[in-house]
Amino acid sequence: MPLKQTTQMKPHHVKLTSGKDLHAGHFVAEFKETIAPWFEPATDATEAKIDQLLDGLGCLSDRPSSNAKLRVLLSSFLLQAQRLQDRIDRKGGSLLIGWPHDESYWRIRSQVGYKVAKKLREALVEHGWMVHAVKAERDLMRDDGNCHGYLISDDVISKGSGLQFQSNRDLIYATKIKHKGKAVNTKVDKAIDKRTEALWDIWGRSPLTYGDQKMSVATRTFGDKALKKGGRFYGPWTTMPKAQRLQCTIDDRQVAEVDITASHPTLLMSISGKAPFQGEFTDPYQIPSLDGIDRGEIKAVINSAIGAGKPVQTQQTRLTRAEGIGKERLADIRKIIIPAYKCLEALRKKDSKDEFYSEHLAWHEVEIMMRVVETLQQPIFILHDCLICQRDTAKDVGLVLQNTFTSYCQENGWTPIKPAFTIEYLTENTAVEDPYEGEFPS
Repeated sequence: MPLKQTTQMKPHHVKLTSGKDLHAGHFVAEFKETIAPWFEPATDATEAKIDQLLDGLGCLSDRPSSNAKLRVLLSSFLLQAQRLQDRIDRKGGSLLIGWPHDESYWRIRSQVGYKVAKKLREALVEHGWMVHAVKAERDLMRDDGNCHGYLISDDVISKGSGLQFQSNRDLIYATKIKHKGKAVNTKVDKAIDKRTEALWDIWGRSPLTYGDQKMSVATRTFGDKALKKGGRFYGPWTTMPKAQRLQCTIDDRQVAEVDITASHPTLLMSISGKAPFQGEFTDPYQIPSLDGIDRGEIKAVINSAIGAGKPVQTQQTRLTRAEGIGKERLADIRKIIIPAYKCLEALRKKDSKDEFYSEHLAWHEVEIMMRVVETLQQPIFILHDCLICQRDTAKDVGLVLQNTFTSYCQENGWTPIKPAFTIEYLTENTAVEDPYEGEFPS
């Protein structure tokens, strides 16, 4: 049954990003989905159905441009509702979706516009498709900002059944910047935009397909106006669970994920010229001197240091808490792990004058990944330190990735390390992972 009344709930600090922190006396609820204009109808029949739904909501007008934006936003809403339901089926949870009220958010983050987003939001509430459930406490445009949460009615899920959607690129910016905690104007560099859009062209010809979803657009998000921090791609496939991504197809062919093993530590080893091993290696997180310490603990401690930009990371972080590492355990293993990875000495504290931390490494990582796709001109989708490609091309993609990584290091005057990587794919609904060795020059 549709939800008929407003749910009364106390205000919560609701972060857009995932996390399980308890801080400042607030409970951190997580939005697994926040409304974003990613999809549009893929067929005339789907467009007609979306228009019928919009008409029922009282949203259609005599303005074609507004109707086009509404189609995109409602299509995206229906798909995101289905993704939330899929998550509930797997892990439990609720149909809670984040919906920003901030006018500047809709002006800066996409070309949908505040008035259109507000019109649809209010119509969905009025007609019982969702109810306001969580109140935002902070301006979304701040670094610690958040947005309102709406609980979607159970019967909304069936409204998108059988409809076919594809990525929308008309209302999405190719590039976004979040500088000093605030989103700023998005059309920042024509050359970078064109480079991103060239990848969209490749992906659009052979979309990453999951059920009735065809995905081919992702936005590059930078952390500074100089465009030297971050730059990772964020889109529909970057938030999908791996189990679903591995069920995707490209041109009706099964996919595989080619994943650099410990991408950021490997980059640091190249930059510093220091590694805890010589010659061939399979996993930088597993070295003989650290036998007895769980791999997950090693990974959490190292990446916490990289995230902060300092080897001496004494405080617990989201990563260490997720591994169940208490304060005493952290103090004990940090004294063993950090000295073993001398490459961490290349880090410089975040926000310091000569800072060098995870956001800078991510920029180099993305550059390498983009070069692989640009070299091969194949439908290879970028997911941070991972490439999603057709399974029968995965090994070749992995070898090109290794060569590209090595040549990029040489180009920058770093140690020409060859990274280890894995190829993961499904066999009879079971995930299989094949490791491939890397090499640090002796």
